[in-house]
Amino acid sequence: MRQSQERVARIASMREQAGALTGTAETPDGRIKVTCTADDPLAELRIDPRAMRMASDDLAAAIRETARRALADRDRQVEKLAAQEYGDDNPLDLLNNGERLQQTLSEVQGMFSKAGRDARSLIDQLQQHLGGKDQPGGAK
Repeated sequence: MRQSQERVARIASMREQAGALTGTAETPDGRIKVTCTADDPLAELRIDPRAMRMASDDLAAAIRETARRALADRDRQVEKLAAQEYGDDNPLDLLNNGERLQQTLSEVQGMFSKAGRDARSLIDQLQQHLGGKDQPGGAK
């Protein structure tokens, strides 16, 4: 149980740190700059007035591509953070390995099932010790 609490605390800490990360990118000429956050994929968009001379389709494509690269930058930072926090036990690696993910989820489910059985057993023991219910409805 303690190990699970520690894991949850680590995940919460990493989520908080990852939430503060920003990804940035700019076009090669520096005329379009994009910053993204966890909450906003287009948190900041700066367009140099000279970029406004581009054809509208070209400008839109440049903005989309720069935004994609900003998101990729943020994703790389999150992956780096997770690798630093977890090392070889990186939970993000599970997303790329369906079989390992399923195995881990089964293990976690087993841990919760065991914890539930243990808690039920403890409650039953306490009830018996305190003279509580031996049968449903309180009959002894």
